[in-house]
Amino acid sequence: MTHSKDALLASLALSMSEAFSGPARSGKMFGGPATLWDGDEPSIAQELKKIEDGIWKKTEKRLEEIKAGSRVKDYDTELAGLEKEHAEIKASLLDVQTKLGRLGASGGEGGEIKSAGQLLVESKGFEGAKRGQRFIATAEVKALSTGAASAGVMARQPQRLAQYEVPDEPHIRDLFAQGTTQASSLVFPVRKTLTNAAAMVAELAAKPESDMTFEDRTFPVRKIAHYVKVSDELLDDAPGIQSYIDAQLIEGLRDVEDVQLLKGNGTGQNLTGVYTSAPAYTRAVAGDTLIDTFRRAMTQLRLAKYTPSGLVLNPEDWEKVQLVKGTDGHYIWVNVGTTTEPRLWGLPVRDTMALAAGEWLMGNFRRGAQIFDRMDARVEMTNTDQDDFIKNRVTILAEERLALVIYDVNAFVKNAAS
Repeated sequence: MTHSKDALLASLALSMSEAFSGPARSGKMFGGPATLWDGDEPSIAQELKKIEDGIWKKTEKRLEEIKAGSRVKDYDTELAGLEKEHAEIKASLLDVQTKLGRLGASGGEGGEIKSAGQLLVESKGFEGAKRGQRFIATAEVKALSTGAASAGVMARQPQRLAQYEVPDEPHIRDLFAQGTTQASSLVFPVRKTLTNAAAMVAELAAKPESDMTFEDRTFPVRKIAHYVKVSDELLDDAPGIQSYIDAQLIEGLRDVEDVQLLKGNGTGQNLTGVYTSAPAYTRAVAGDTLIDTFRRAMTQLRLAKYTPSGLVLNPEDWEKVQLVKGTDGHYIWVNVGTTTEPRLWGLPVRDTMALAAGEWLMGNFRRGAQIFDRMDARVEMTNTDQDDFIKNRVTILAEERLALVIYDVNAFVKNAAS
């Protein structure tokens, strides 16, 4: 046997490590069938086959000698050892395959990225609708925060700011830490005051006492939803309805979500947004440009002991920043000949219509606040609503439920009041 059992199991561990930390450096884990040895080395499957062949050959030889009635040496111990080794390696391989498949790393169905529209048109209910039956079809889009056992994690990873990539349509959700909840509201202690009395202390002297006060705040779960009615002729065009759901219904939820996460006023069915709660910018200096202002806002956050992780502003203000030119007429912050990621002073930038011109928000989004999903974005379609069945119509509904917890408003700063 070319490799020992320990070497094989070490390879399994390495493969798992690569799978859980991202695409393997070899490029084999996510771009095609997983190979557990590089180069010309045998794979785990090949090694298992060698062991199985060895067991079979020894079993055949023992049976032949028993039939011949000859006195033979005892193969039982050797066979038992082979069988045990085979079982251990096979169990380890199965465990790895299960975990990789759950993560979508094995190239199978678990790793396929499916949108809400695609999930719906592939459902059994949708197939029944195309045959003219009464139906209800449901598809749930796993949220950014789903657990490691869900394929939704592969499909919708939260943006990691250190490795920023521009989504098709940037949304504010990507900047926040993500979580899930089963409660209708969440209660968290929010810091009110902090007195830092830390000091140098002599031997045997009394230590100073710092003071930190908290108050419990309740953050309710709120629902965002909308529906449309379309003719059932659209059901004959699965790609068309899939695109419509993804581009209109799901994006419609996200657009309202952006407004709520930033400017929700906390009354009625509204969330309390971070822009609504954030302290105002206080470091203005006469003659500052907008770019100067953003740099001074970073310092305001640092003085509050937070490191900013993102900037959100209106598209018109982002345009002003990008069109700034040097004295020789060249653009300072952008190369117009190439596609560049939206950053300013190193910070990821989101331009959004959720803020008006002149409004902006900077903060440590991942430490200062967190989104908790009670129900992931879900799409339902039926022809049983009202008189849909007799009018050859279908109703398509999209909804989600979430809460926004703001741990510390001082992790944010917004434009000064005009």
